[in-house]
Amino acid sequence: MSFLTAWYSLVRWTWVLGLASVVFSGCARRPQYQPPTVIAPAAWQNNQNPNGTPVAQPAAPASPAPPQAAPAVSAWWALFNDPVLSALEQQALTGNFNVRAAASRVEEARAAVRIAGSYLKPDVTVTPQVYRSRLSALRPVQFPNAQVVGVSQKQFYIPINVSYEVDVWGRLRRDIQASQAEQQASEADLRTVQLTLTTDAASYYYSIRGLDADLGVLDSTREARVQNLKLVQARYKAGVDNEIGVRRAETELANVDASRIEAQRQRARYVAALATICGQPASSFVLASRPTDLTVPSVPAGVPAALLARRPDLQQAERLLAAADSRAESARSARLPTVQLNGYIGPQSAQLGELTRLSESYTYYIGAGVAIPIFNGGRLRSNEELAKARTNTASAQYQQTALVAFQEVETALADVQQSAAQLAAQQRALRAARQAGLLTRERYNRGLTNYFEVVDADRQTLEAARQAVQTQSFQFQSAIQLVKALGGGWE
Repeated sequence: MSFLTAWYSLVRWTWVLGLASVVFSGCARRPQYQPPTVIAPAAWQNNQNPNGTPVAQPAAPASPAPPQAAPAVSAWWALFNDPVLSALEQQALTGNFNVRAAASRVEEARAAVRIAGSYLKPDVTVTPQVYRSRLSALRPVQFPNAQVVGVSQKQFYIPINVSYEVDVWGRLRRDIQASQAEQQASEADLRTVQLTLTTDAASYYYSIRGLDADLGVLDSTREARVQNLKLVQARYKAGVDNEIGVRRAETELANVDASRIEAQRQRARYVAALATICGQPASSFVLASRPTDLTVPSVPAGVPAALLARRPDLQQAERLLAAADSRAESARSARLPTVQLNGYIGPQSAQLGELTRLSESYTYYIGAGVAIPIFNGGRLRSNEELAKARTNTASAQYQQTALVAFQEVETALADVQQSAAQLAAQQRALRAARQAGLLTRERYNRGLTNYFEVVDADRQTLEAARQAVQTQSFQFQSAIQLVKALGGGWE
């Protein structure tokens, strides 16, 4: 047999057994994976029509769709129509290190898929060898009277080694499926990180804007308190009022100053947090004050109920469950016999220059073996039980994640609806407090009441104004949480 004929025979047997692996793996028991059914709500309880009835939704799928191949988060912040917010979100997506770490984990998972796929292909190595040995003159011989002398040998050998595991039961293919599911889970995790990051950035941003509005209220109130103090001091000097009114005016002014300092402290904390999210040092990050009124985007009466196909954390949980299921099947297959094909071919000679005479110097070996597990201390059985337990854990985590998702949507919808009603009531209270303050001040100027009533009226007006500002800020937070709960917007 020539060298080329032997090489052809080795390759042919490799591919024959590879084809056999496909046939046998199709005959092996491979249960079809099915994610557990999660009953999605037909309508959100806190998403109601003007008449108070829940808005009906089309039927939602019982399981999530596979994640997209190219992870990306939707530009949901466009709903707020705020150029400053849009710029900050772009900075966060490009500069945040958590996003970079999640993107690196996606690359890790893709490499793991390629590694798992490599085990379905033959392993070919070239191992050039040179060695020298000596046979003893006292070595045992077949014929007792034969003359034995010491012999020195030198060998040059360049074998091409081929090994191949025949995937008879589909164990290797199950490992590939598990790696692919884990890759999809890492892509969904990247989108989860992006969604969490962008909603956190928006939450910090509108917290800052709410504090800007609060500081605006306190600044205007401080100006009024300064004028009140001057007025009371003048009346005290004129003998119209007493010193108690002066001290009360000074107290109210100092209280406003303390509230301004507290608001500025909170603003600095949120600005530093926003800087970190945007991937910038807090010491060099500046966000200019903008105490103007902002508009909360309106939430439509019908928001999508198909969360299982939208939320990346649900997609991630389902893909991890699919991976665990494939790992469990792989562990089961590991308890079955393993078929291994191996061999080598290459020139061998005592003289280096004669290695090129392939027709005379080549040597080869072709073999196949079956490894049948007999006893391993229960390791393979325990591995299978461990994989099944992990599958059950992943199933429970997936269903729990779905329940939490439904809870978050209901909570966010309730916050959106109730905060709008609350703001309307607080605005009515603010208008009434301002009118009461004007009437009280007019009575005070006429000498019909003391300064205590003025202080009480001003305090109620300030409290009503600050509560209205805080409720409007909470409206933004509720809308952002609804965006996050719905997996990136309600469109």
